[in-house]
Amino acid sequence: MNKDYENKATSYYQGINQQLFHLIEPSVKNVLDIGCGEGALGEAIKHTYKAGVHGFEQFPNAAERAQEKLDSITIGNIEEDLLPYKEASFDAIIFADVLEHMIDPWAVLEKVKPYLSETGCVYASIPNVGHISIIEELLKGTWGYVDAGLLDKTHLRFFTKHEIQQLFNTSGYAVEMIVNNQSALPHQQELVAKLKDAGLAIGLPIHDFEQRAFAYQYMLKAKPI
Repeated sequence: MNKDYENKATSYYQGINQQLFHLIEPSVKNVLDIGCGEGALGEAIKHTYKAGVHGFEQFPNAAERAQEKLDSITIGNIEEDLLPYKEASFDAIIFADVLEHMIDPWAVLEKVKPYLSETGCVYASIPNVGHISIIEELLKGTWGYVDAGLLDKTHLRFFTKHEIQQLFNTSGYAVEMIVNNQSALPHQQELVAKLKDAGLAIGLPIHDFEQRAFAYQYMLKAKPI
């Protein structure tokens, strides 16, 4: 097991992404939360939407706590292990800040597709490597890994909005909805304005640069096609 995961603060496994939570259809009845951590998001779905929620979690300590909150917990590596569920079982499969930790998220999205019901959707949150804080680091010549955040040292894949859409499209999904949470310090807002002016001056297609550069994370709903 990667020691970097073992050394993370307990809070790393306890969070709820509120924007992702509010994307999930209230009509869901059976949900699979992959990388469920300690089950906080699943518990919110279970209590708010009266849904059955099942967790799939790689790390036993987090899974043990999730067991107290969800209907079932399976401990395993989603990239390596078989899923112990019947096909077409779930009307929502969730990847909350999970896909960027995988070696092959494309294969994982294809792997879970048979477990979605006819009307089922995948819901995911994915950090944006095009955020202005990353651009600022690159301008300074740095790329500083941290214990949690956009440059989490356990991230294996990095995505912009375009690459997120490509990830799902090439894995056989149509992105039906995508939203983001905006975050930037005052000096970063000034930097974005100046970078946009420079980009326009040399003919780059960056009409939506502010929106992309301020997006800290993307949340989406996708349906198999």
